[in-house]
Amino acid sequence: MTNSVLLDKNTHKYTRIKTQRGTQYGEAVNYIPVVADELAQLALDYPVYFMKNNQTGQFELYALTGFDEGQNLFLQNDIWHATYVPLHLQRQPFKLGIGNKLTNKTEQTDLAVTINEQHPRVNNSEGTRLFNETGEPTTYLNNVSEQLIKLMHGGERTTAFINTLLKHDLIEAVQLNITKPNGKTQGYNGLYSIAADTLQQLPAEALNGLHSMGYIQACHLILCSSGHVKKLVKWLHDLK
Repeated sequence: MTNSVLLDKNTHKYTRIKTQRGTQYGEAVNYIPVVADELAQLALDYPVYFMKNNQTGQFELYALTGFDEGQNLFLQNDIWHATYVPLHLQRQPFKLGIGNKLTNKTEQTDLAVTINEQHPRVNNSEGTRLFNETGEPTTYLNNVSEQLIKLMHGGERTTAFINTLLKHDLIEAVQLNITKPNGKTQGYNGLYSIAADTLQQLPAEALNGLHSMGYIQACHLILCSSGHVKKLVKWLHDLK
């Protein structure tokens, strides 16, 4: 269980965040949750697929980073081999929570930034400060706040995107079969992508509706992103 508390300029006056990449920061993962708003950047480097949430059974969007649990082929020797790092990792160790504030002598509930104080990035001696000497948020903290808002709204838009795809039967199961360095073939199940044939056969009215929402472009970005699987396989063999 994480120990997330509301961020406070007094309590966390001297708190610093290590911002470098590394497996020690929980980044040794073979898939990363993403939102549809990130697709334009993600599709340049990552294979993007839908996967079902193990607890809810609902589809969610993920960037594939490896083929085995704990394998992140984008992270080698603590160097991230892509121009873009997904927001889910950028925002660590922060998330949005519920805070209370007094307005005109009445207490109101509002969104607030929380911090996981047990996260290995958090310390008081190394890294980037959250507040300056006068207690004002640093540029880093302001950027984190923007990332959290992007994730929140992006999550809502991603859910709407997925629900629309399901309405038109545009999500289908795919299976990856890769050759491991030992020469054996491994099947990778549980991945879903855009049903390209179904998309092409949609009536004009449906296509126009999807286009007006920007969903056609998103579908093509997801389909094209699968080409990066070959790159991951090459990286896997290069590690041998």
